[in-house]
Amino acid sequence: MQRGLRASLAACGALLACLVAAPASAQRMDLALSRLRVPNGTGDCTGAAFCADNTAWQSLATQLSGALIPPLVGPARTRGPRSFYLGVETMLTGMDASQSYWQLGTEGDGSDPSRNRAVDSVFTWTRISLRKPLPFGFELGTSAGYLVNTDYFTLGLEIRWAILEGWTGRDWWVPDFAVRAAVQTLVGDAQFNTTVVALDATLSNSIVIGDAFELSPYVAGQVNWVFADTELVDLTPTVDAYQLCNPTTPDPATGARINCQGDASDFNNNTVFRSVRLMRPRLVLGAQARYELITVNLGFSFDLMKPHDTNADLSADLPQQWRLDLGLGFSY
Repeated sequence: MQRGLRASLAACGALLACLVAAPASAQRMDLALSRLRVPNGTGDCTGAAFCADNTAWQSLATQLSGALIPPLVGPARTRGPRSFYLGVETMLTGMDASQSYWQLGTEGDGSDPSRNRAVDSVFTWTRISLRKPLPFGFELGTSAGYLVNTDYFTLGLEIRWAILEGWTGRDWWVPDFAVRAAVQTLVGDAQFNTTVVALDATLSNSIVIGDAFELSPYVAGQVNWVFADTELVDLTPTVDAYQLCNPTTPDPATGARINCQGDASDFNNNTVFRSVRLMRPRLVLGAQARYELITVNLGFSFDLMKPHDTNADLSADLPQQWRLDLGLGFSY
C-alpha cells in the first residue's frame, strides 16, 4: 500500500514538473482572442475601430467547455478505505472544426497569420487522476491534465459519496448508487479562464467473472455549470498604441497622466469579452473492466439538449457535443 502510494505521488510530481517546464510558445490550438473582432458599427462598442465579437467568443467558449467537463470514469462502488487509485485517462471531444470562430479564434501553425487552417476536429485531453476512498463510502480525487496541441493544462478536484453499494439477494437486486461533485479549471493563458462545475449521480452493477475479473457497467446523469471570462484583450495586437499616442510623459509607469500628441484611438481597441455562463445536462454511459490491480475504463457522454435550449443568452444555435473517455488505472 505504502509503496503504491509513493509511486502514485512520484507520478503526480513528474506531471507537475512537466507542467512547470512547458514551453511558452503558442501551439496550434491555443486561443487567439484578438481575431474575434468586428468593425465598429456592427458591434456594441463605441470610440474604437473594432468591437469584440461576443457571439464568436460565446460559441468558442461553449465548445471548449464541452471538452473540459469533469469526466466520469468508473462505477459507483468504491474499493474501500484501504485502497488507492492511480489512472491515466484520455478524453476525445467532437468539435465543429469548420466553423469560423474556431478558425479565427485559434492560433494555427503560422502559415496564415489571419486564421487557423488546420483546426482539430477532435479535441484531445489527457490527465493523471488520483483517487483515495475514505470510510463511510466517501472518496476524494484530484487530477492534472494537458490539452493536446495547446499550452493549456487542467486541474481538477472531486468528492464522491457511494450512498448505496448494492447487493443481490435471492429474489431482488439493488444497484450501486453514488453522487459526486467535481470541478475542473483551465490554466495556461493570461487572457481568459474557464471553469466547469459538475454534479452527477451514478448507477452501476459489478459482475464478477471467475476469481479475478470484474465487469462494472454504469450509467450517470450529469449537470454542468460553465464559467468562462476574459481579461483585457487587445483587438489590434500588431499596433503599438503607445507609440501612436506619442505621449508627452515618456514613461507611463511613473503614474503621471499621459497626454497624447498623436493618435490615441487605438487605446479604445482594448476590451473585455462578455462573460459566458452555461448549464449543460449530459448522459454518461460506460463500463469498467478490472483484473487484479489493473482497471480499464470506457465511457461515452453526450449533451441531452443543445446548449441554446438551456441557455437563452447564447446568440448562436450550437449543436450537441459528444465525448469519448478512455482510462487505464491501477487500484492498490
